[in-house]
Amino acid sequence: MPESTEPAIAELGDEECWTLLSSAGLGRLAVIIDGGVDIFPVNYVAKDRRVYFSSAAGSKLMDITEESHVAFEVDGTADRRRWSVVVKGAARRLDSDAEILESGVRELHTLAPIEKWNYVRITPTAVTGRRFRSARRNS
Repeated sequence: MPESTEPAIAELGDEECWTLLSSAGLGRLAVIIDGGVDIFPVNYVAKDRRVYFSSAAGSKLMDITEESHVAFEVDGTADRRRWSVVVKGAARRLDSDAEILESGVRELHTLAPIEKWNYVRITPTAVTGRRFRSARRNS
């Protein structure tokens, strides 16, 4: 079988990053806490080049209130290749019913068996992505 001419790792453009973000529904939110970093899995929706998620009251919401700079990562598989997209930006709790309804975040289905009545928007300052093919092992 001939070798692929496709690069092992390819940078993704902005449009492709948002398309991939819109195709998934579970990501990882990294927040700053006490000078360190903590990571939380969150269900989310990507809309209008922003990321929205819901949260129960607790440490994640408190961390965002104290330090709004966050990173959000999503990965998956498409066309038999792996991909990863990272969004860096500022998280802010939504306080307007109009913003909440417009975002579509209330329609999220959560895996956690608790009520989540806090809605958060991440406004990106940077969005980056990579696609890569798995290394083949010759046995």
